Amino acid sequence: MLVLEASERAGGQIHTVHEAGLVVELGAEGFVARSRALPALCGLLGIESALVDQLTTDTYSLEESSLVLLPPGEAARRLGFQVPVEELGRGIRSLAQGMGQLIDALLGAVGAERVRLGCGVRQIARDPQGLLVELNDGKHERAPAVVLATPARLASALTAPLGLSETAPLASAPLLSNVSVNLKYRREQIASYPPGSGVIFPDSFASVGLRALSIVEHKFAGRAPADTSLLRVFFRPQGDALHTWTDERFVAEAAAAIAHVLGVQGDGEPQRSWVSRWPDALPVFSPEHRAQAAAADQALQQLHVHVTGSAFHGAGIDAAVASAEIVAARLGAAASVGVPSP
Repeated sequence: MLVLEASERAGGQIHTVHEAGLVVELGAEGFVARSRALPALCGLLGIESALVDQLTTDTYSLEESSLVLLPPGEAARRLGFQVPVEELGRGIRSLAQGMGQLIDALLGAVGAERVRLGCGVRQIARDPQGLLVELNDGKHERAPAVVLATPARLASALTAPLGLSETAPLASAPLLSNVSVNLKYRREQIASYPPGSGVIFPDSFASVGLRALSIVEHKFAGRAPADTSLLRVFFRPQGDALHTWTDERFVAEAAAAIAHVLGVQGDGEPQRSWVSRWPDALPVFSPEHRAQAAAADQALQQLHVHVTGSAFHGAGIDAAVASAEIVAARLGAAASVGVPSP
């Protein structure tokens, strides 16, 4: 098995950094509480004891300058989370050292020698010996089977040489972009500190794309020292903001929202900031996209190309892991009848 990763780091939309006693999530902060796939995977990797539950699921809405506690599940509904109705209000789980702990364990299990970072793929084609994987540097890898863990649009482009009509519609798969800003404050700077896990911004904040505020140290234990507040503001970028706004602009908008909602004393400036941009990162599972993804999946399987991940089999980390398990079982069954692994 060989893993080709276009980025210079592994993990995709899981990206955790550690700094001065802080656990800062630049990507996904957790997975749905009812997940069975994630705990099972953590058990296989020997990190099951690191699983942690959300401390509180209480979430507020800013309404006429006051914070109003929302009914369970209402925040997720307003934010449009693509989870089953029965998951609304149940919160999320994570790992003690952040979601990056899962990636570190996976890399340890796979072996660094099997993972090539900074190795992008240009296209996948067929030749008499099987599948030909053309790399961005012009080199090639041959394989009897290939697993694609990419966004749907990229999967369509990579597999275009295979000539399958079923993959063409994926080129216009609906996607959303996301930006988040983590801000570090001194705890004493925050004047009004609600006990819940976060705040939903009102529609009046939508002109700059502000959606929600997460009070990180209230959500999971051990994310910040006792004298520190770690706050994360989420944006759905409006217009061309994703490409034209500087990191400083996103930080300024996030800090202004925090000052308005929580009140910030002193100079009001955060001590540290982290801006995460995720362009076209979130799939939108409309009925049409589900049907197109399923058709492409079935067609590609006939050529020993397998798609996996949240772009095809459901949004979120839990769905991505469950998707990978399906593909692994499929490849295991093929190997039992003499078809080599990728």
